[in-house]
Amino acid sequence: MAVWYRSHLIPFGLALVAFLIITTGGWIRISDAGESCPDWPQCFGTWGFDISEEEQAQWWEENPDEIDSRGAQHRYTTDQIFTEWAHRGLVAIIGVLVIYSHYTAWSLKDKIGTRTYRTHYIASVFLVLQAILGAITVNLDNAPWTVSLHLFMALVFTTSLLAVGFFWWQGQEGLPENLKVKNLNSKSQNLISIVMVLILIQLLIGAYLSTSYHRGACGVGTAGWPLCSSKLIPSFSEFGVLLQLGHRFSALAIGGILVWVRMQMEDEVIIKTFNLALGFFGLNIALGGIYILSATDGDFPGWISLLHLLVGALTFLSIATAYLLCIVKGESDD
Repeated sequence: MAVWYRSHLIPFGLALVAFLIITTGGWIRISDAGESCPDWPQCFGTWGFDISEEEQAQWWEENPDEIDSRGAQHRYTTDQIFTEWAHRGLVAIIGVLVIYSHYTAWSLKDKIGTRTYRTHYIASVFLVLQAILGAITVNLDNAPWTVSLHLFMALVFTTSLLAVGFFWWQGQEGLPENLKVKNLNSKSQNLISIVMVLILIQLLIGAYLSTSYHRGACGVGTAGWPLCSSKLIPSFSEFGVLLQLGHRFSALAIGGILVWVRMQMEDEVIIKTFNLALGFFGLNIALGGIYILSATDGDFPGWISLLHLLVGALTFLSIATAYLLCIVKGESDD
């Protein structure tokens, strides 16, 4: 097989599809479409999404063991079912594309290096794990911990695709100058990895918070943000309040750490990635506040929630990119 021109762009394209999967997954949660396809991999026993209320009722009657927490009388709209159906469809599409990319990496293994191919193999395994976790999330009725774990694996999978892309690029034609890390030490790399893990944990807490319906634990409107129930120090007797305040205070702490670590960096490329991450992080804090301020009792603006998730994911991926560029730098120095 001939060496494909700029074939290193393949895994980056896959990473974009993976981000789209994160987007549709977030919208499933926000639009309350979880379990709108109660079986897996089919949807109400079919491969389509246009399931009428009568057909849903018949399916529940024939499959009483599949009734979720909403009860057998609950009916999903076509839009809700389509959201879940499209999410699964994207997973199937990326599965085929990953196989294609895997084969391409294997055929170019001598050109791009065995490290690239091994990393691609790991990314392929992550995709399988992500599909399994998706099935578990459906079977466990979207339990908050499964949603957080599903998001975790989605971000790990996306990061692994970025890793493949950078290793592939370096092996095939070398990274361009504007992506080459030139001034690096082990302390800087360790600090970047710590920040990356902290932001990931913050994202998982946020996913658990929103899925467990504690998002309004401090109230809504001006009573809910920046104060909690109109108090600087509210009662800590409720788990939801503890979770909400923990998420807020950890955001402030991580923001401070992000600024401090940025000040320790000396390489221009790493500084630029941190500046990008800081921009995303600041925007996301504002979105979190706007989300609470814009809410009314029992009604939270879904599009802001989705933006909050995606900007948080972009913050993590920005720092992950900085870390991966450091790894590529270390590889090229060996």
